[in-house]
Amino acid sequence: MGIAYNDRKIGRKTAGLTLVELLIVITMTGILSALLLPALSTAKEKSRRAICASNLRQLIMVVQEYANDSDNYLPSCADDKGYYHSIILSDSVFTNLVDYAGGSSNIFYCPNIVFGSNPNSVRPYIQNVGYVIGYSYLELGNVSSSDKAPDYTVLQQKWPANSTNELFADANYWVPANASTGGIFKPSMKVAPHTPMGAFTSQGSSFTVNVPGGSSASVGAVGGNVGFVDGSVFWRNLLKMQTNYASSINDAQGIW
Repeated sequence: MGIAYNDRKIGRKTAGLTLVELLIVITMTGILSALLLPALSTAKEKSRRAICASNLRQLIMVVQEYANDSDNYLPSCADDKGYYHSIILSDSVFTNLVDYAGGSSNIFYCPNIVFGSNPNSVRPYIQNVGYVIGYSYLELGNVSSSDKAPDYTVLQQKWPANSTNELFADANYWVPANASTGGIFKPSMKVAPHTPMGAFTSQGSSFTVNVPGGSSASVGAVGGNVGFVDGSVFWRNLLKMQTNYASSINDAQGIW
């Protein structure tokens, strides 16, 4: 009697990728990633610019409410020391405005602004100075710097009658490399919240130092949202912006 054998082939070799095929797949994946990531970053940046514009509209409403309750005076743009830095609010002004905003401080910060934790990074609160916000508050407009910084006095302004007055702008902000080392921010510090693919950062912070270049434009800034007294917010590209003093003690400038 013959022995019956199973016709199924035992130990049949399963199909798989050769080393060459695997390398081709990895290469193609890398190429596709290189093509798609910039597009995804650009889309994310456009979304954050929209959030940024919404923040500014809400900020303008908050400031207008404050003015309505304060004999039509705008919140002071002086820090705790009495100086003007467009991205710093005094303790009292910041906390009052947060109250008007329903207790949330989120609208005071561009979604691209990152403070970071490295030793060179700026903190959101500087003791005896005030709160560093994520936008430039432009109550004084184009500030004239003064060599007599200790004598500088920041006077509160009335709500502007001209609806074309800028009130807030994205914080394209920098400190010249030759600025005093005794200033609040370090010389050569630059902030560029909106490049084509998001904020320019270094060491995990939007407040960068020791990076080549003299301004936010030099590290890729392409423009920013600007909010006006009438509540309108418009995107301005860099060519339509002007350089202004962003401090009353001649240690910072900004574009709006």
